[in-house]
Amino acid sequence: MSERIEIENINSVHMKVKADSGTLMEISEHFSFRPEGYQFNPKFKARVWDGIIRLFQPMRPKLYVGLFPHLKKFCDDRGYTIVAPDHIGTEEQFDDDYPIELAKEINCKFTPRDYQIEYINNALRNRRSLSLSPTSSGKSLIIYLIQQHYYQAFGHRTLIIVPTISLVHQMAGDFVDYGCDASIIYKIQGGVDKNTKAPIVISTWQSLIKQPKDWFDQFRVVLGDEAHTFQAKSLTTIMEKLTDCEYRHGFTGTLKSAESKTHRLVLEGCFGKVKRYVNTKKLMDEGTVADFKVKAIVLSHNNQARKDFKKAMGTIKEGVKKWPAEREFIVNHPGRNNFIKNLVHSLEGQNNLILFDLVEKHGKVLEPLLQKEGRVLHFIYGGTSGDERERIRNLVENDSEKRHNILASYGVFSTGVNLKRLDNVIFASGSKSEIKVLQSIGRTLRKADDSTQAVLYDIADDLSVGESFENYTLKHFKKRIEIYGAEQFSFKIFTVDI
Repeated sequence: MSERIEIENINSVHMKVKADSGTLMEISEHFSFRPEGYQFNPKFKARVWDGIIRLFQPMRPKLYVGLFPHLKKFCDDRGYTIVAPDHIGTEEQFDDDYPIELAKEINCKFTPRDYQIEYINNALRNRRSLSLSPTSSGKSLIIYLIQQHYYQAFGHRTLIIVPTISLVHQMAGDFVDYGCDASIIYKIQGGVDKNTKAPIVISTWQSLIKQPKDWFDQFRVVLGDEAHTFQAKSLTTIMEKLTDCEYRHGFTGTLKSAESKTHRLVLEGCFGKVKRYVNTKKLMDEGTVADFKVKAIVLSHNNQARKDFKKAMGTIKEGVKKWPAEREFIVNHPGRNNFIKNLVHSLEGQNNLILFDLVEKHGKVLEPLLQKEGRVLHFIYGGTSGDERERIRNLVENDSEKRHNILASYGVFSTGVNLKRLDNVIFASGSKSEIKVLQSIGRTLRKADDSTQAVLYDIADDLSVGESFENYTLKHFKKRIEIYGAEQFSFKIFTVDI
């Protein structure tokens, strides 16, 4: 006789798992993982934590409802019997062309594409989902039609959670562009009253983290955009307060191998199973997004600079991280900054996004260098208000003369912000983060009538000495080249002496 596992409903967040003690231990082991970098955690070093995250505890046998597909597979693989309530793991019925009919019914100004229809149908049929859809694939339209379904069919109010103030304004603006009445949208950010009766509430997750549970009880639908950027602890804190919120849908353009298995399962637990119906290469081939290529530029430093740099790195005490010192050396290099200036000034007649990492040490150094008569320079970082960011976005999108340079920090502009008239992205600072790289690339992919091609200028530094010493920046660059190859992006590598 096979083992039997019974599922009982607790709320829209958790389900109770009933089985004998041995099976519960087996489930606990299945949902236990060591996160990336666990060995560097102070608690692990102090031996007060064993380095394992357990998503299921046999003594408190509850599991995120969104992990039911994983639990079912666990049972199927072992021949165990699983019994669950009808609303867990069963699909609701919708015609395949329902999203098109919905768009017509609400007078949406856009008709969803085939892959958008698949994402919408998957979400509505399963009540919860995690849609992996590449940047510039029209996630905001998918989100809008899902929200409108629950509003038109049931009158449910929706909480939409995004990672940045810019995305609060952009999402609201996109909804209005689709035909939504602006009066039913309420935007929450720091300092704004959080009490409203509006059917659509859009907020950063940072603005919600301290809200009491009873505030969340007003919503039946939660949608999370750029879900991969949510801090796991903050995400679970918010999502676990939404105990009456049955309909949960997360959206991300990037959920790649760099994501730890634990964080991915937390996202799936809070929203639902990951589904992907389209990738960037397919969108390019179909002409949905701009054609894209990478010009990778390796700045080769002279021999004396390499020796001096290696010697300086050797003086750093053991146990102290060397990457920050290397980054500071690079951003303070006059020749390197002049190269960036000359590159940007050579791209006249185009809109360019220059991404940097350090505001004081790099962004504010580049700002005066990039000033040029006849070109408009916008400097955007964390201190730039949401309204100002949205004003700049609209200004650039609606100016057909293409005379804008946007100097922006990765933290503000690498995620979510979309511009149709953006021709080039320049990595003034590099990264080995797959998510940050792909999200940054996504800034260039939206097509406009006069903009069908996009270029990434990826700048790296070679300060290596023989085979015995290779600098971090060059190592990170090689990681990015691997990403470009995996994504089937066209790229060429150029070496420039500096």
